[in-house]
Amino acid sequence: MFKIVFLILIIVIGYIAYVGIDVSTEYDSVYKIRNQIFDNVIDPIIKKILKQASESDFNLIVDNTIKNMEKYN
Repeated sequence: MFKIVFLILIIVIGYIAYVGIDVSTEYDSVYKIRNQIFDNVIDPIIKKILKQASESDFNLIVDNTIKNMEKYN
């Protein structure tokens, strides 16, 4: 699967290089969409996940799990 995607990518890049198509406008539109996705979707989700992770008592959960495992051994 990865080989097919890589082959298609090489063919597209080769075609663009051979024909000399100006792809700067397409690149700019993709760049703007990518920035909007990161700013409006991914960044808020990551901030929420990191906030919840920092407020969790993960170390206590791990310690309790280790203590419970030691009881059974």
